[in-house]
Amino acid sequence: MIKLVKREDLSAKIQVALDKAIEQVKAETKAKNSFLVIADEKGNIKKIPAKDL
Repeated sequence: MIKLVKREDLSAKIQVALDKAIEQVKAETKAKNSFLVIADEKGNIKKIPAKDL
């Protein structure tokens, strides 16, 4: 049986999942004492050390 989900509910679920995924990446980066590479709003690449997360 397929359950229909309202668009607003789906959007909230996606945001929660994305937040969890980001926290997991941050935790793994800290555990490895590594760097997280991101791009800012302008597309500039930034390398963030684990200690700054």
